[in-house]
Amino acid sequence: MIDLSKDELFRILSNSRRRYIIYYLHEAGDEMSLKQLAAQIAAVENGTSVDEVTDEERQRVYISLYQTHLPKLEEAGIVSYDDEERIVALTPEIAKEGFFWMQSEEPTRSWATYYAVLGVVGWLAIIARAVAVPVFATLPWFAIAAFVSTALLIIVGAQYVAESSDEETMDTFETLIE
Repeated sequence: MIDLSKDELFRILSNSRRRYIIYYLHEAGDEMSLKQLAAQIAAVENGTSVDEVTDEERQRVYISLYQTHLPKLEEAGIVSYDDEERIVALTPEIAKEGFFWMQSEEPTRSWATYYAVLGVVGWLAIIARAVAVPVFATLPWFAIAAFVSTALLIIVGAQYVAESSDEETMDTFETLIE
């Protein structure tokens, strides 16, 4: 991560245009022309689509980005700006590591893995019962079906709870730019 104090970072992020710059570059996942970036920000600020932004609205944002916001973000090591090509990009370090709101939680096992494991366990229990493995031979088919069904309900319930709590935090990045 870049070496900024909290005060410096908050000062930089205190301006909505600078947050929009970071947001749109992060969303693009690549560099953008200053003209494209200005049009995106002008559209948001004027509550319109990029196609409906007037030249005057775009130019007003363009000048502000060029004269004020890009130099501050570049000095802080957040963006790189090619003055000749008029291209803006997140620095490789920021693009790779991001800020706290760009970073996803530590990777978790996919829910598909849990369903696959349950499917394998269910089939192993069915096969074990069919070939009369000692412990499974005494189990009624109903017990195997009840176990698999209950386990499936537990996994579905856990996935529902996990995903509904994730929805509350998914838009954290978007709320920071408002």
